[in-house]
Amino acid sequence: MKRKTGWILVACLLAAACVVWAVRTGESRSMAERSSAKRTLRLITYNVGVFNKYLEDDYRLVADVLSHERPDAVALNELDSCTRRTGGVFQLERIASLMGGWAFRFGAAMPFGGGSYGDGVMTRDGILRTQTAVLPQAGGAEPRALVIVETEDYVFAATHLDHVSAAAQHEQVRAIDSLVARFVAGVRKPVFLAGDMNAAPDSETIRRFRQRWHLMTPTDGGTYPSDPPRECIDYIFVWRDGVPCEVVEARVLNRSAAGDLRRASDHLPVLLEVAW
Repeated sequence: MKRKTGWILVACLLAAACVVWAVRTGESRSMAERSSAKRTLRLITYNVGVFNKYLEDDYRLVADVLSHERPDAVALNELDSCTRRTGGVFQLERIASLMGGWAFRFGAAMPFGGGSYGDGVMTRDGILRTQTAVLPQAGGAEPRALVIVETEDYVFAATHLDHVSAAAQHEQVRAIDSLVARFVAGVRKPVFLAGDMNAAPDSETIRRFRQRWHLMTPTDGGTYPSDPPRECIDYIFVWRDGVPCEVVEARVLNRSAAGDLRRASDHLPVLLEVAW
């Protein structure tokens, strides 16, 4: 009887050990799978044309279009902040609120109409650090700005280059490269730049960008004007010295189930999804 009881005890101990081993193996496998899982990110760049260009109030339309595409961050060009021409509305704050209270940063390019005019970034994630800068006008039509934000997983910058002077654009590219390089020094994350560059894909301006950046979005479809699109001038890039990414999806949004993009702005939004 004692011998039988001993064998039962041994069997129970072995069974318990197997359970512990299985649990630990499962935990280790789960941790390994989590560590090897790729992070994905969806970005949109959109020149909204100070909103209300074709409709009396298109904030809800733009928010619905953006929300339908499920981005993690959005770069916006041609924003008014509390100007008379747009009724004193802080446009970036309003659209971020309609997105569900996203974090945002505005970069003023110049004073305008009792407020200011510039560019912005809004993110689903919290913003850890930010920088805004006015770019050199360098004989261009008007001042331009750069907005950079850092989140836990990535850095995202928005800009809008001069629309009349290639020489001004080249100075602005040089300034952007320098500002971004200083901002991301020591940062091991993917770094993105988005916006309306007012330059064709085969231009010297885009060639200069490509010295420090990989162009990630398509160039075979127009982004301006929205009806009908004839020119590709809106892009998203990734910094060559940052964490490399692969394109999951990249397209110009020329239609949306959320509404008529031709009436939302004179530009079309551009979507990029990446993984790393």
